[in-house]
Amino acid sequence: MAGAYVGLGIILIFTLGNLLDPSVRPLVMGATFGIALTLVIIAGSELFTGHTMFLTLGVKAGTITQGQMWTILPQTWLGNLLGSVLVALLYNWGGGSLLPLDTSLVHTVALAKTNAPAGVLFFKGALCNWLVCLAIWMAIRTEGAAKFLAIWWCLLAFIASGYEHSVANMTLFALSWFGHHSESYTLSGIGHNLLWVTLGNTFSGAVFMGLGYWYATPKAERPSATQTAKSQPITTH
Repeated sequence: MAGAYVGLGIILIFTLGNLLDPSVRPLVMGATFGIALTLVIIAGSELFTGHTMFLTLGVKAGTITQGQMWTILPQTWLGNLLGSVLVALLYNWGGGSLLPLDTSLVHTVALAKTNAPAGVLFFKGALCNWLVCLAIWMAIRTEGAAKFLAIWWCLLAFIASGYEHSVANMTLFALSWFGHHSESYTLSGIGHNLLWVTLGNTFSGAVFMGLGYWYATPKAERPSATQTAKSQPITTH
């Protein structure tokens, strides 16, 4: 479901962004994308980019093996892809006001993303998922309205800065593919983007957040497999 929830957010921000002057577009799109992660966390779903952090922590705590982690991550990625494509299809079947014109923001942004260099995509992906995982991490550690503020600020920074999120890109690419896109917009370009962005997302989620917080936590306070088994399981996002 996470791919679908993020997809709903993508449709919202591109609908708004398509109507706005470029000078204010990043701010408005960033300020409204919080709906995506709010749905993922509050409604509950499995988000690939969040799993890169949580599963790394699980391996360090001994609650899962590395083999299990590398089985779950691609399954989650594919599940998110399925949800993303489904939402794009539903939008297309519902009229898809963003799709008929090749000058639409959906098409211009999607094409630019598929033509970006590998290194740029990797590092933008790393910065992006650092913010996304921070949003999830802070939402878990706070209560009430503070959860929504944590999500809102981090996603504003991610969208307004132009970073790359593999799951968000899945819906964007599907939307453009189903619409009147440029002839230079290709499946190989989509694959190029998703490969490098996914690697960047995985790197920061695992290294900056998973390993970073594991080693920043005093040994006496780190969870273990025994402690986890005695407590209620924590839902991951």
